Amino acid sequence: MSRLIWLLTSSMAGLWLLGSVAAGLLTVFEINERLDNAIEEVAQRLLPATYGAVQQPQAMQQMARQLVATLDPKALAYQIIGPSGEVAMRSENAPEKPFPVPRQVGFHDTPQYRVYAQPAAADGYFIEVAEPAMHRSEALGRAVALTVGPPLLFLPLSWFLIRWAVFRSMRSLDHLRGEIGRRDGSNLAQIPDMGLPTELAPIQTAVNRLLERLERTLATERQFAANSAHELRTPIAAVLAQMQLLSAQLAGTQHAERATRIVNQIKGLSSLAEKLLQLSRTGAGVGMQRERIDILTVLQVLVDEFRRREDVGDRLVVTAECPDEFIVQGELDVLGITLRNLIENAVRYGAPDELIEIVVERGRQIRLLNGGAVIPSETLETLKKPFVRGCSIGGGGGLGLAIVDSVMKQIGGSLTLISPVKGRGGGFEARLVFPEPT
Repeated sequence: MSRLIWLLTSSMAGLWLLGSVAAGLLTVFEINERLDNAIEEVAQRLLPATYGAVQQPQAMQQMARQLVATLDPKALAYQIIGPSGEVAMRSENAPEKPFPVPRQVGFHDTPQYRVYAQPAAADGYFIEVAEPAMHRSEALGRAVALTVGPPLLFLPLSWFLIRWAVFRSMRSLDHLRGEIGRRDGSNLAQIPDMGLPTELAPIQTAVNRLLERLERTLATERQFAANSAHELRTPIAAVLAQMQLLSAQLAGTQHAERATRIVNQIKGLSSLAEKLLQLSRTGAGVGMQRERIDILTVLQVLVDEFRRREDVGDRLVVTAECPDEFIVQGELDVLGITLRNLIENAVRYGAPDELIEIVVERGRQIRLLNGGAVIPSETLETLKKPFVRGCSIGGGGGLGLAIVDSVMKQIGGSLTLISPVKGRGGGFEARLVFPEPT
């Protein structure tokens, strides 16, 4: 936008500059012509005074004074040159010596004067009327200033007007940009009619068509993932049951260890199918449902559940710094899925001999901290993407943090990943920031 303002202002300034130069040149030409005409007119007025110049010089001088009495004595000076080159008569402001110009009809320039000469009525006499160069320069300067000055004074005002007009014209484009910026994977609604100018209306139409195609594509992908995961749950459960039965029968044999590994792999496949269902559900915008939920209650249920696991037990520690309630607007199951995935991520990838801390802070934050090696900063942001894991240790599918990030964005919150934990040499922190309920 600033580039457009600069382009319009500079173009306007360039045009005004060219116009001012043209106007100034035309003014100089016209003023010179008018002043030359005035000098020539004075010479014509003096012409009758030269009749009888030889016989009655006093009468000639009196007549000349009467003829030029209406003129500005500072603007023009005149001399009547006699046959022998002497000054027969002159105005008070004319020099005593003749003007240093040839005795030829027409205009002549000297450093101090512009002189017009013509023969007088009396034979041998010459009339010379001169305008001081300073007077002409002042007249030209005033005329050019009056012609060029006002447009240049309005140039700063034009900048403000252009800026105001551009911002006013671009206001609709800013609204359209804001509407487009609010669209993401969970919000692909059509942009409503905004009364855009005719030039911008095709952009809105094209964006709406693109959003429609994206919505259909994403819906198809989510439906495929959800259907695939749902259809796989039953056969996976059946295979797991049969494999667990076979593993029990093979207990104590040389094939027992292999059977146990297969059971664990089938459990991992079942967990992956469940995560795909969760990802499809959160991607469809289920988290946008606005129920008032006390997230401390949800957290307490999940903590009790995880503490019953052998690999967790008393390692899971909760510290609540906020009041008795922590109200969050969202959907109960989705918030439960979010916290579960965070805790599972800490259990799966954290150091098994260190505590898993959950800190509920007053600033509407929940921090989950676990031990482990430092994760490089360039890797942290990629962990929010589906199927990305920070290390090869653990049996996860790389979907947990992607699900958490999707839910937090839908409810207007944020997920921040930090490593190492502040004040420690290592570890990993996942920080949830929830918006104020409305």
